[in-house]
Amino acid sequence: MVNNTEETVSGTNKELYFDAEVTIKCQIAVAQDIRVRLRPGSARSELFRATCFGPWLDVQSTSNDQSLVHLMLQTQYIPDGLQNTLYFRVGGQKLRFGPQEFCLITGLRLGSYHWGWGRGNMTFKDRVFGVQARLKVLDLKNIFDRSLDQLSDLDAVRICLLMLLEVGFMGHESGYLVDSALLQLVEDLDSWNTFPWGSYLWKVVYEQLHNALEKNSTQLASVAGTKKLNYSLDGFIWAFKIWIFEVFPYARTFARKNVGIPRAVSWGKNQCITWKLALPIVMDGRVPPGFEPVPVLTPTHAERATYWWKASCRFIDFANDSSPPLKKARISSQPQSSVKVHEQMGNDIAITADTMPSYDSTTSHQTMERMANIEKQMLEIKDLWKTRRSHCVKKDVSTATNLVVLSDDEEDHVEEKKVSSKSDMICVQGYTVKQSVAPILESIFKKHGDIAAECVFKPTHMRSSFLETVCDVVSQIQTNDDIEEMEAIEQQLLATEAANINVSWLRTHLETIRKMKEEGRKCNSLMEVKTNTGLVKVAAQMDLRARCVELVAAQERVEEAKRRVRVLHLVEKNLNDNIFDCQAKIESWAGQQVL
Repeated sequence: MVNNTEETVSGTNKELYFDAEVTIKCQIAVAQDIRVRLRPGSARSELFRATCFGPWLDVQSTSNDQSLVHLMLQTQYIPDGLQNTLYFRVGGQKLRFGPQEFCLITGLRLGSYHWGWGRGNMTFKDRVFGVQARLKVLDLKNIFDRSLDQLSDLDAVRICLLMLLEVGFMGHESGYLVDSALLQLVEDLDSWNTFPWGSYLWKVVYEQLHNALEKNSTQLASVAGTKKLNYSLDGFIWAFKIWIFEVFPYARTFARKNVGIPRAVSWGKNQCITWKLALPIVMDGRVPPGFEPVPVLTPTHAERATYWWKASCRFIDFANDSSPPLKKARISSQPQSSVKVHEQMGNDIAITADTMPSYDSTTSHQTMERMANIEKQMLEIKDLWKTRRSHCVKKDVSTATNLVVLSDDEEDHVEEKKVSSKSDMICVQGYTVKQSVAPILESIFKKHGDIAAECVFKPTHMRSSFLETVCDVVSQIQTNDDIEEMEAIEQQLLATEAANINVSWLRTHLETIRKMKEEGRKCNSLMEVKTNTGLVKVAAQMDLRARCVELVAAQERVEEAKRRVRVLHLVEKNLNDNIFDCQAKIESWAGQQVL
């Protein structure tokens, strides 16, 4: 490796390069395991595909190709003053691998982030792992291997997201502790989808690859005889291998590239790249004409249209591009704590223009299947929300209508009752009522006085009957919030008001309950509209995405047709010129014969 400011050209002699035993810990093959475990076409598989990691289910090339990575690291040079970007020199060409290239390869957006929040909501961890204090990667693997099918669809997706991140991308070993911030972030899949994973993963890749050989030079110095240098690399180094494939067209001699976005999933399975096979990539004179390396990767029209590229542009360092630099913005991606159950669950499967991955054009049958799966999940969430909301409203109503409940002191100091000849009747301040409503009536008198004092009916037994009705209404309000019962309560209240019983205080509470129920019905209606709108929006987005793919393909066909027309025009022109020359020669020859 060259480490100076003069950017010395890497040599062309084979002896300048040496082989080594390199361990690359990331295991991108886990993405294929996830695809199998989620069962393609199932609801949980479609939920995973709706996340920012969804495209990785289609990854094909899973080998790390350590020899190729190690060989490329030997061509690295480090210009002064440039940070966060890696530079290489091969065959006189300057090559760059930085955040922009990493974003194009992985399809993971760039942005600012921090872990500046507390423990927060971690019900997923408690629900799946119990009271275990700290989780290890081994715990994730155990759930993934043994219990994934027993989890709900959303929890299964959360486990798979963590597995792909920790094992597939980061290459963390079984004993590694899972960061509690990740467990909190995966609670809300909307926050997970908008988190700048490109910047998160690139930071580790840069730290591992920057000046990698010099950092391991102590191991090299200690190697004796024919032993090789032995070192390991953490982080998403596999993406660096794909960058080598993208930069060197020569790589297509041992790997096949298909059409797809992001670029990482477009490469098919490649043959194992040995040290001997890798050497021609950096050896001058060994690369066939037309296979020279590409200095800088630039986005295609289709890539420029993706949400992750648009969101990443403000954070990409364009210092080495011909285009003017963009002003960097400061944002923070942090999960927002969910206040309501339906909001948290709704966000878990929200499919928006900023979170849906880019799919290739599919058949209408596949689109309808996906729509059916999404609709099923939304209906399940709606039912769960209704159940929870009913419980919460009932609790709120009980609290709001706690009008005359007796305290312990009141029960101890109730005035002495006069019991009538019937054992189930009792006299309260001159009114004979049933024992079951006596405590309620005593509290009413204590708070509102004798509400029957102005009753139009003078007989005491008639007033007692109206007071029992009022007590029954109060009891029903405290124990029942059904709208059907409220209709009956309204009728009873009208009868007592007609008898001039003072129930204005009760009317106020009934109006409050009525407004709460109206708001509840309104909320239900809005939730229904939101669900239907979400389904229509998903369908519209999928249709837009398919039409965008068709548009790009049509534009490419138009350009190809234009090219053919230009070629045919040139051919026609040449033919006309040749015909003209031939005719001229014939006329000239004919003239000579006549003479």
